[in-house]
Amino acid sequence: MSDAPIRDAVVVAGPGDADRRIAGVPLPLRTILVLQRGGVERVTLVGAPVPCDPRVRVPVTAAAALAPASDAAPHLVVGPGTVIDGALLAALQRRVRPGDVVELVRDGARVRVAPGPQVAANGVRPAAPPAGTLAPASLSDAALERALLRGLENPRDGYLDGVCYRRVSRLAVTPLLLRTPLTPNAVTVLGVAAGVAGALLLGVPGVLPVVGAVLLLVLSGAMDCADGELARLRFHESKLGHVLDVMGDTLVHVALLIGIALRLTRAGAVPEARWLWMLAVGVVGAFVAITLCEVNEERRLRAAGWENRVIDGVLSPLTTRDWHVFPVAFAALGVLDWLVPWAAVGSQLFWVGTLVLCWRALRRARHAGQPPPGMRAARA
Repeated sequence: MSDAPIRDAVVVAGPGDADRRIAGVPLPLRTILVLQRGGVERVTLVGAPVPCDPRVRVPVTAAAALAPASDAAPHLVVGPGTVIDGALLAALQRRVRPGDVVELVRDGARVRVAPGPQVAANGVRPAAPPAGTLAPASLSDAALERALLRGLENPRDGYLDGVCYRRVSRLAVTPLLLRTPLTPNAVTVLGVAAGVAGALLLGVPGVLPVVGAVLLLVLSGAMDCADGELARLRFHESKLGHVLDVMGDTLVHVALLIGIALRLTRAGAVPEARWLWMLAVGVVGAFVAITLCEVNEERRLRAAGWENRVIDGVLSPLTTRDWHVFPVAFAALGVLDWLVPWAAVGSQLFWVGTLVLCWRALRRARHAGQPPPGMRAARA
């Protein structure tokens, strides 16, 4: 059973809604999938046939008209010609309480949350949506896609994702891909190919190869963002896609290390073995430390503390493609031979510091779940 307060929804389809496609998905089907993703357990569809699609896992019933329900639980009504997204639904799920009547309106698009007997009532002052997308389906494809893309935030994004890759993907790459038949998995493969090519190009002497490497790595990073955006907009997420994404990132990382090694070898500046061993230990240690933080995320977040803010806001993003900036910068400055010693030392500090912070966060969370000593003694 879902913990979401809104478990029932009614989707009212207007004339032409069944034929309106947004990112290739018919509007009624898109709305049902958004509701399903947001914790809604039952959907009633008014004015359109129930879509037969394997992605729909919640029960959907057809109705001839919007009618009050007998139970007092919150019901969500999505008006005709209305486009919503997960961010809007999540905001409603957080704010709505039993007995509340809320009506949100923007440019003719309308949603309503009310107890069952009041789903079709009038007299509530409409408000602006608190977050997310609430838009009329009459907007252009490009305008709706921009609005929906803004709601696809990824908490795992690194710094470069926020300032570069995600912006490039939303402004240029994803809108272009939406006009093609390419699948998200195909985009992942193409992005990995661009990343590997850019990484290996870094091993070619000269400034121009570095410039080419930067462009290809940026394109690869943007496509790494775009494949997920494409999958979520088209509701084509899959376990295979996640596996390809992880494997692809690993391939690009390995290719970048090979590119660095080739460039150093050609320059006659191969690092000493001790630095290479130290770096290898640091890389493994960093992987283990961040994995432990992710595995214990739910436990350590039970108590607030600066340790969690540092882990999730500073350290975790550094394990994404953010580190690519360092070899590129060192290569551009002509001091790539400095990279391995600095990275060897930095990786040791990283994994040790991460483990210490994780231990402190878990310890704080464990103590937060226990009563004070005096209360424990009284209970005993």
